[in-house]
Amino acid sequence: MIRFMFRRVNSASASRRHHPIWWCTLLISSVLWSCVAGGEGPQGPGNPAEDPQPGLRADLFAGPILVPDHVRVDSVLEMVVAVRNGGTRSADAGWIVRVMLSTDPVIDSADIQVDHFSAPRDLQAGGEDQYLRHKKLRATTPTGLYYIGSILDVTGKVPEASETNNVLRSPGTIVLTLEDRGAP
Repeated sequence: MIRFMFRRVNSASASRRHHPIWWCTLLISSVLWSCVAGGEGPQGPGNPAEDPQPGLRADLFAGPILVPDHVRVDSVLEMVVAVRNGGTRSADAGWIVRVMLSTDPVIDSADIQVDHFSAPRDLQAGGEDQYLRHKKLRATTPTGLYYIGSILDVTGKVPEASETNNVLRSPGTIVLTLEDRGAP
């Protein structure tokens, strides 16, 4: 850009307004002024762009998990994992969901993990989604009554209005057995 200005100036009259030093001074002054006056400056990993709508945030809620009443421990568990975004901004795809079995109604990272997956699509503000999952249960999983729930966004990828609702508070139950109960 400066080279273009010099060529143009050299072909112009020698008045002060067209003098090369005047153009360079003007160019440098405008660049410095934009930095001092709060100009955006260069954007990049060390200097990210400001959020154009800083008040908007996603807010993921763990929803119910639909499962059968009972399942054999060495079989495939079919489940529908529900989530909701109660925020004012969409949550981009790629955040992580963990499905857990717990011997108590409090779902946390110390429980038995039966599934771990990445949300395959964006979840719009105010939207709900369901993920159909099929997971083979380990034969070594102890039998008995379990609570089943999910933990959302375990890596903290989604900036949220509240991180306190990423765990299902009222988990459903499932009984793990050694045999199918429905067999005659």
